[in-house]
Amino acid sequence: MRKKIIVKRKGQFYIGNSSVPFSGVIRLVDGKVYRYTLDGRKILLSKPKPDPQRIVDNFWQFENPQRRGFVNGLYYPFVTANGNTDIGAGIDMSKQTAAFRKEAQRGLTPQRMNQELYKRANEHLRKVDSALRRYTNYPDTVSPQIKEGLADIRYQVGSLGGFPKLLRAVAKGDLNGMRRESRVMYRNNNTGKMEYDKRRHEARQRNYFHYQYGGSVGSGLLPFRKFAPGACLRNYISASLMK
Repeated sequence: MRKKIIVKRKGQFYIGNSSVPFSGVIRLVDGKVYRYTLDGRKILLSKPKPDPQRIVDNFWQFENPQRRGFVNGLYYPFVTANGNTDIGAGIDMSKQTAAFRKEAQRGLTPQRMNQELYKRANEHLRKVDSALRRYTNYPDTVSPQIKEGLADIRYQVGSLGGFPKLLRAVAKGDLNGMRRESRVMYRNNNTGKMEYDKRRHEARQRNYFHYQYGGSVGSGLLPFRKFAPGACLRNYISASLMK
């Protein structure tokens, strides 16, 4: 593929020798995504990477804040209030490999548990990026805490396959859609009924589904793949920082 050379002349950007000013979103050789504007601005859209520690802390907060199963310095499997057998921060023993189950029965040190949770947090983040690529060409422009929220949902339910409207809202920069579509229903194994996880949903709204990085949602353009290849997405995230 032929490389595009972007040059700035008289306060505007052009591709090569073109006489037509360039505006749009492009990924440069440094791997980062930028938006070029007709008034001569070059705006970095790529965001900082998510923090696995925040995800792990959230696992503990909602899966096992009492550190159940921690006995004499080791984590052992225990039966949850929902009737599952877990170890540590919500690791469902029924879904683990035989090797891991054997190791867990002997007990895991805090260091080993932290290593395992970090590994899982990073794996969920990779899967989040894969899921987002169905909806946007630029998953690295999504604010990190939003990805952390998606990873937390994936950890809780096992997949984002049942959340197309949530992923679409993330790609569009639709904050209200993110809040609405991040609701999780789970089956209570004791009653057999589906229940709404209100506490965790509200925590996600407070901690994740907002733009800590990137500022307010504006009227710029960002291409996304799923619904109109080559077209553009409303709600570009500006470069100013909002906290």
